[in-house]
Amino acid sequence: MRKILLPLLLGTASTMAMADDHLYGGFEAGLTSSRDTEMERTVTGLDLEDDKKLGGMLGLYFGKAMGRWRVEGEMAVRKNRIEGIDVDNGGGLALPLGESKAAGNQKSTALMANAWYQLAGNEDWKLFAGLGLGVANIDVNNFRTGSKVIGNDSGWSTAGQGMIQLIREFEGGMELGVGARHFRTFDNTMNSEDGNVGYAVRNNELFVRLGWKFGGEEPKAAPAPAPAPVATPKPAPVVTPVVKEEPKPEPKPAVLPGPFIVFFDFDKADITADAARIIREAAKAFKEQKVVRLATTGHTDTVGTEAYNMRLAQRRAEAVKAALIAEGVNADNIMTDAKGESNLLVSTGDGVREPQNRRAEIVLKR
Repeated sequence: MRKILLPLLLGTASTMAMADDHLYGGFEAGLTSSRDTEMERTVTGLDLEDDKKLGGMLGLYFGKAMGRWRVEGEMAVRKNRIEGIDVDNGGGLALPLGESKAAGNQKSTALMANAWYQLAGNEDWKLFAGLGLGVANIDVNNFRTGSKVIGNDSGWSTAGQGMIQLIREFEGGMELGVGARHFRTFDNTMNSEDGNVGYAVRNNELFVRLGWKFGGEEPKAAPAPAPAPVATPKPAPVVTPVVKEEPKPEPKPAVLPGPFIVFFDFDKADITADAARIIREAAKAFKEQKVVRLATTGHTDTVGTEAYNMRLAQRRAEAVKAALIAEGVNADNIMTDAKGESNLLVSTGDGVREPQNRRAEIVLKR
């Protein structure tokens, strides 16, 4: 856990540049522990406490991410089996004092509105803390000890929860979250066999979420490079018999193809399939033209700090260099440079995510 949290905290500033807006939704499941619930009735003196086993939780959620914030709706079902009671006063039920076995189920169906805030993050993990408020239906089913029924009732109550979660994003928009939560309902009345008693649910749980994000910015495909112009040879001068023939001018060298432009996904330096195709074309042109060297220059859009974008631009230039070497170009013939956000292909304001500016340019030089 230390190996995950330390990079998260160190990467907080850079995460602000990587935040984006999108919709998301998915499923969740977990293990839930329900704390002992005390049931009291002053009129008869009833005073007992139940004991429940570890149970399960299943849920669905759907929300919207807005920068460092997430808001969502959630439906979750929790169920715990009652296995014992501790009676201080049997009240009108005449229950035996002390601990004894019990049976029955406690089930809660909660509808919650949650708000999450991103505390820290890096390229792999993001740390969120959240609060939720809503309502829950509490169903105590056939709560009994031996043949004596204690309660069998259901009802709605307001509910709240506090949460913490680590989220990792994968290619294709999938998200994996792991976290912990405290869920509780506020005091509610349950109709027992001895009359109305207070009954509240408090659960502590560990959960796993599997979700997908959608509706965000889609990366644009890299445009095909324009065909290289070919120089038209000049006609030879006309020579007359009385004039000494002038030497023919040296032909001008053919214009080199390029530049070859490689585009990248947001905040990434990974070589995509389209980028790999363009790099192969550049390597082929280098070999055919027999030029002296290539120059690859990395660029970024205006999202993020200037220092961060210079580092990202250098990573993109180095990624293209590695791909050119893999295509058979000698490393000594490749120069790299980084411009960051200082030389935009499409002029934008600060903090604008423009796919055409997330690029690296390959230029052939004699």
